[in-house]
Amino acid sequence: MVTAANAAQAKGYRAQLRGRTNYLVVPDPNGRRVGSLGATVNVLRRLSLPRASKVIICHSGGDARRTPGYAAMGKAFVPMPDSRPLLDHIVDAMHALPDRPGVYVCCGDVIPRLDASLVGFAPKGVTGVAYPDGPWQARRHGVYIEENGKVTGFLQKPDVRRGRFLIDTGIMFIDWPTAEKMKSLPVSGDIYEDFPKLLLEGFAPFSVSVVPKCEFFHIGSSRELLRSLGRGGRLVDACAAPVGSLSGDNIVTNVPASYGEVSLKRGECLTCLPLAGGEWYPLKYHIDDNFKSDGLWEKHGLSEKMKNVDHSRLLKLRGTGERAIRVTAPVRVDFSGGWSDTPPICQKEGGTVLAAAVTLDGRRPIEVTVRPRKDGFVKVVSRDLGKRKLLRSAEEISDHHDPHDWCALAKSALSVTGFKFGSRGLDIVMSADLPKGSGMGTSSILGAATVTALLVESGRIRTSGGALDGEQTALVADLTLRLEQEMRTGGGWEDQFGGLVGGVKIMRSGKGKVQKISLSPLKGKKVDKFLSELESRSLLYFTGQKRMARNVLRRVLAFYGENPHNFAKILIDSLKEGAERAASAIGRCDLDGFARCVNDYWRDKKLLDSGSTNDRVEEIIASISGSVSAVTLAGAGGGGFMYILAKSPRDAAEIRELLTRNPPSRFSRFYSFAIDGRGVEVSYF
Repeated sequence: MVTAANAAQAKGYRAQLRGRTNYLVVPDPNGRRVGSLGATVNVLRRLSLPRASKVIICHSGGDARRTPGYAAMGKAFVPMPDSRPLLDHIVDAMHALPDRPGVYVCCGDVIPRLDASLVGFAPKGVTGVAYPDGPWQARRHGVYIEENGKVTGFLQKPDVRRGRFLIDTGIMFIDWPTAEKMKSLPVSGDIYEDFPKLLLEGFAPFSVSVVPKCEFFHIGSSRELLRSLGRGGRLVDACAAPVGSLSGDNIVTNVPASYGEVSLKRGECLTCLPLAGGEWYPLKYHIDDNFKSDGLWEKHGLSEKMKNVDHSRLLKLRGTGERAIRVTAPVRVDFSGGWSDTPPICQKEGGTVLAAAVTLDGRRPIEVTVRPRKDGFVKVVSRDLGKRKLLRSAEEISDHHDPHDWCALAKSALSVTGFKFGSRGLDIVMSADLPKGSGMGTSSILGAATVTALLVESGRIRTSGGALDGEQTALVADLTLRLEQEMRTGGGWEDQFGGLVGGVKIMRSGKGKVQKISLSPLKGKKVDKFLSELESRSLLYFTGQKRMARNVLRRVLAFYGENPHNFAKILIDSLKEGAERAASAIGRCDLDGFARCVNDYWRDKKLLDSGSTNDRVEEIIASISGSVSAVTLAGAGGGGFMYILAKSPRDAAEIRELLTRNPPSRFSRFYSFAIDGRGVEVSYF
């Protein structure tokens, strides 16, 4: 739910959100500003949803006066460096929070960057999210006063000079009973100032969840906009006119070709407003002009002009009439059974793997965007590698058998999805936001996300609410397996399904050349209790040592082929049985039994290939052995991420402190992680 100040602003927001599912724009009633609490009440009165629903209310009803270059679009639609609007990043941050039915409230001009896995919502009422900071931030934000998680006071921008304070992040969670009760409130007031007063008077239970730190990405002024998104003291966005001399501290946005050459002195900025009737209104301003308090907004009559902006012309200028596709996915942690999913092992023995889809540092690390381009070529960009390549022929796409070629994955994805060069042009942007050689299924899941994006772009897959159904998931996994075979990297089906499907699940296949995978998600109250305790004692540590999984794979498959004294087959049976026992332990809420299964898994991996470990890994394990119930390396091993199950939350804290103080390499560090319940998701922009 995106709130707007009036019907005209709402119309502009809807134009920019056209083609997206599950978005609704709600203007303040009767063209009258009602404040963020009033806007929340207005939204809630319009909702008639089951209490199992999850709603995000993003307050975006401001004029963006201090950033006139984007006032016609709204701050929520300022394009970020990845070309996605600010709103998408805000929604990502909300989705990373605990997944609970209820109402999530946030600001439409701020991305709160925090570790979402450390946030906890109270069972009843309203929960705010805060972090400790000094007086400088306290004077700019709301401040919670709390005792044992319960809020006893709330101050708005207090005039303080020293001390530590619980700073309001702007995130608020409201359970459905409280949301229903709010429908009776007047449609007015500020949700960050007036609503806390009501809560402290007993309107509903009021709690605060405190995280250790938070950073805000906020564009409050034109100069902040330039500093955050510009390059070399210049920001040029959606300018169809020729650009001449820009002397520095310049912002140029939304300028049509008819304007003529754009040349600006230092500090000068330019934007153009497409008004009804075909007119373009050029607005020149200085980088430090305020428009909020210096009278310039009124001088230019911008309140009326904003109501008359022709958003169809604005979007045409910005080139956003074409729909772009974005696919995000978690990575995976394997708890038991890995290697049994790899051909030809799974084809001869059947496979069984227990794994979980996870976020890292509160984010889904895998992202792929695909959008049309006009010249018929295919441009591939890897954001994490900082590389790009323009593919100008079908021959270049078919050359995808070298796994050392960074572009081979994208070229293989184009090949297996049946892309015909010359039929259309595409921009493909890929990102895997975690270390290479991590053991988290990164390349397979990135391949699956790329395949998904290309299938959606071609119309072969149509999603409902952004999620894939079982048949679509099987198609993507099958094509991803073909992709890996074409790249000659090998690999099984565990990684694809581990990231494509959310939550903790046991995955099984029978014998046969054609592998049909059945998935059984682990759910229920006992499982929820188990996972809550598991997360409190689990750590994910990057050892700092990268490795190529295919090298371990070759040795394991060679050992299986030789099968000395039937030992390899015995180990594969042990892997599969261990996955079943681990899943059973989760269902019984038996953490000790689960720990034994993880340790058995690590033992069997090392017996299959001694290269699954090395001296550095063994030194890390030895240094923490007194505090650990179970340990394994993710994926093939040999380096990458280490999964650690501590004996208690206190032991987990001690392990974190020890390895943070004495890291085995400069690349080693802990990543916070949480179970991702959604799996791969598709969105449009």
